[in-house]
Amino acid sequence: MKKIILLLGIALLMVACGGKSEGSKGSESKELNIYTWTYFIPQEVIDDFQKETGIKVNLSYYDNNDVMIAKLMSGAKGFDIISPSTDYVDILIKNGLIEKLDKSKLGQTFNNLDADNLKLMEHSKIYDPGLDYSIPYSFSATGIAVNKKFMKDYPQSFDIFGLAQYKGKMTMLDDGREVIGATLQYLGYPSDSSNDKELQEAKNKILEWKKNLAKFDATAFGKSVVTGEFYAAHGYAENVYGELEESEYSNYDYFIPKGAMMYIDSMAIVKNAPNKENAYKFLEFLYRPENFIKVYEQFKAPSVIKGVEEKSQVKAIVKSKQVVENAKLPGALSDEAKEKQDKIWNEIKLSN
Repeated sequence: MKKIILLLGIALLMVACGGKSEGSKGSESKELNIYTWTYFIPQEVIDDFQKETGIKVNLSYYDNNDVMIAKLMSGAKGFDIISPSTDYVDILIKNGLIEKLDKSKLGQTFNNLDADNLKLMEHSKIYDPGLDYSIPYSFSATGIAVNKKFMKDYPQSFDIFGLAQYKGKMTMLDDGREVIGATLQYLGYPSDSSNDKELQEAKNKILEWKKNLAKFDATAFGKSVVTGEFYAAHGYAENVYGELEESEYSNYDYFIPKGAMMYIDSMAIVKNAPNKENAYKFLEFLYRPENFIKVYEQFKAPSVIKGVEEKSQVKAIVKSKQVVENAKLPGALSDEAKEKQDKIWNEIKLSN
């Protein structure tokens, strides 16, 4: 009797285990949750991925890295993929918030990266040595847009803001990190400097430029340059060219000045991602050259995947050579540097 009960128990246990295994396989996740920037991933890529895999992609958005990282650090669950900027990748790694990548699950992604031309591995030393936790996605720099209808002769440098004849017709970003960081680099100093002498020199230069600025603007500068309200604006290419038809591009110039702030936004998998395998599937799909071409054509900035620009009929607005030669990737600010730079930015904004 004991043998019968024992055998029955074992049989039931095997059925239970078997049922669980089969149920797990049968209920394999068909969802993916991406927490990213607005308009960051082309809808066509998402649609094509859903068709190929049957995996439903759910998107939610943040408008700055601080919001994203605060949510993750508060214990929020449910996110699979995030798109951090470089100076936040290091923080995410140190806090155990993102997955060390299993590159074998990413197909040819890392082989296809334009690592040599864009010096991606060299840049990664600042935030993620060897790119073990993140994959570069967007690669560009903050530049200066010029409406050539009104500006005919100007230096392709930050010295443009010293042209008194265009007083009241130029803007710089309302972003202390960008403006102070770029000015420090323009002067030959690191953008994360906490050195009082260097910071004072940067402050003086910005105040010199401010005399010729209409304002600091981070929202409407693109439209304002296109309408001719302002002739030159420090900012992002997509904000300007997103207002234009391609036939109008020749009326505008966009250049990366010496000392510009380089930026690399990446893709990373959240450590406690509930749909980790789906995250790998999506990233492998996203970085295939035939799919990444849609990313390039949306941003018109240097492609991190080799050969994409050559295969596209769309010309890049931001040139990779200018980014590599003129821009520098900023490191994260120390607490001391952040406090000092925030103080200086407030003083600049309040000055007459």
